[in-house]
Amino acid sequence: CSLLRFVTSPHSEPKIKFANAVLRRIGREGQNMLESLTSPSDNVSPWLLDEWNMSWGEEETHKIVSQMMEESSVDLSIKYSIGATAKDRSVELEQIQNKFGENATILSHGSIRVGKNTTGAITQWPLYDEGMWWVQDASATLPAIALHNALENKYDGVNNLHVVDMCAAPGGKTAQLMSLGFGSVTAIEVSPRRSRRLVENLERLNFHDKCTVVVDDASKWTPDEKKVAGVIVDVPCSATGTGSKRPDVLRREKKSLENLLETQECLARHCAENILEAGGIMVYATCSLLKQESEDQVQKLLDSGLVETLPFAPGEIPGFDKSIDENGWLRVLPGILPGELESCDGFFVARLVKVDTL
Repeated sequence: CSLLRFVTSPHSEPKIKFANAVLRRIGREGQNMLESLTSPSDNVSPWLLDEWNMSWGEEETHKIVSQMMEESSVDLSIKYSIGATAKDRSVELEQIQNKFGENATILSHGSIRVGKNTTGAITQWPLYDEGMWWVQDASATLPAIALHNALENKYDGVNNLHVVDMCAAPGGKTAQLMSLGFGSVTAIEVSPRRSRRLVENLERLNFHDKCTVVVDDASKWTPDEKKVAGVIVDVPCSATGTGSKRPDVLRREKKSLENLLETQECLARHCAENILEAGGIMVYATCSLLKQESEDQVQKLLDSGLVETLPFAPGEIPGFDKSIDENGWLRVLPGILPGELESCDGFFVARLVKVDTL
């Protein structure tokens, strides 16, 4: 490289001394110089930063970006015993937490946050081979919890209900639905490669024989004669809420949104029109911090007259009350929630009920 040529050229002793002096200064003052000349926002595309400032305000945006520059946490979702009561689940949760040591914590809504002292290959972590847990960010658990709460309240139990997980790979939400006791779960995934990963994950958890995996375009798939009580529509999106785990998404180009927006609208409307009967529950979700992909898409559905909002109630999902917006939807912003949940992915969840249009 040019520096190597610079210091190894003939008569280079003065140049070597100069280079050493520069490097020593960087060693002494480099961190302070970096902090004084740059900011965390420099890691985010200007257009994306503008969108966040406009949607969430400059103060909240600063918290979002700062949190994304921190090392991300690892959260686990738990496979509960068949027929487990709320009390049983609490006991099982503590048992698995204990396997990960005193630095592991149980989050308010039921995930386990692994301590920083748990290192090495995930496949070597406690109870991995037994299929007792899977990695899933705390925010990503919200859609399945939202669907379960609504249907359990409506039917006084979910063990006889059929639900669908659209765009299901890698399978975290599908596994949640199985663990929460739904009688029948169908997972739709268009990608053969991602479908194989989905099946592999379900096999490790011993859920593969209880879940139907369909390789198909979710925007065209329709159920057979089996009634669908609820559907999770976690649409393909910009994933801008996952910047702490995937820094590349913070540098996305704005034009990459165009196809995504069309796909999201098409998929959501298809589910409302062709998957659910009147009274069925749809949970629309994104891991995006952009309103165009989230709030705006749900508003289009509401304007169509096909669905109505089934709002989240305070206390329904412990720890996330501050994320309930004026519409009764959940808008999770990194760096905003108190306590352990300050560190979680950005997410949007709206719970909707199909109305009878006849």
